[in-house]
Amino acid sequence: MRCALSIKSAYFWITNCTKTKDEQDIAHPFKPFPSEKYLQPLLDLFDNEPIVWLEKSRTMLASWLVSAWAAHMAFTRPATCAVFQSEDEDRAVHNVEYCKVLWENSDELLKKTWELDKAIEKQPYNQFRLANGSKIIGIPGDPGKIRSEHPTIVVFDEAAHITEGEESYNVAVATRCPHLICLSSAWPGWFRDATEFATPADWPDYRLGTRFSEEDELAEVGDIG
Repeated sequence: MRCALSIKSAYFWITNCTKTKDEQDIAHPFKPFPSEKYLQPLLDLFDNEPIVWLEKSRTMLASWLVSAWAAHMAFTRPATCAVFQSEDEDRAVHNVEYCKVLWENSDELLKKTWELDKAIEKQPYNQFRLANGSKIIGIPGDPGKIRSEHPTIVVFDEAAHITEGEESYNVAVATRCPHLICLSSAWPGWFRDATEFATPADWPDYRLGTRFSEEDELAEVGDIG
């Protein structure tokens, strides 16, 4: 049952059947995602919106979450190509490493179901390939690097710090990838220029095909009381 639920639900997988790695916790580095209320709505957003811009803080585990979502897509949908780009290769490879850590810490039955192209220790440091034809790669901030791929997912992590981020974004849009995600902590530049004047909107409730507003939430709390 756990395996079936994890294949169907990225949220169930990350909160019940795998672990992240906290390099600052020497005693207990491996731990599941916290059961925060924003995790499922963000996963729904990644599933349903073709373009997502996300301002993050370190405490949100946003890089881990988007890596987990992309990994789950690759594990469960053959021939998925997920590209992570950051200013330097080291940051982009971190996202690939997150995907590897999440696979390694998954239930054994899931690891057998999500078979690898080759043993994880024999895979390139900047790639993660599955037997189903899916691949996850990390590339530095050169816009031309995206042109050589045919991505299903493109993620710009710490997008505000990518010097040629705006050009990379335009290249990614031109590839017509189904999912494009920009996330970053605060920093002046092209990312902040794009998000600074964003206006609030009701949060979509994708499962009901409606938008869930702040007024709805307050009404629901009132009903419970």
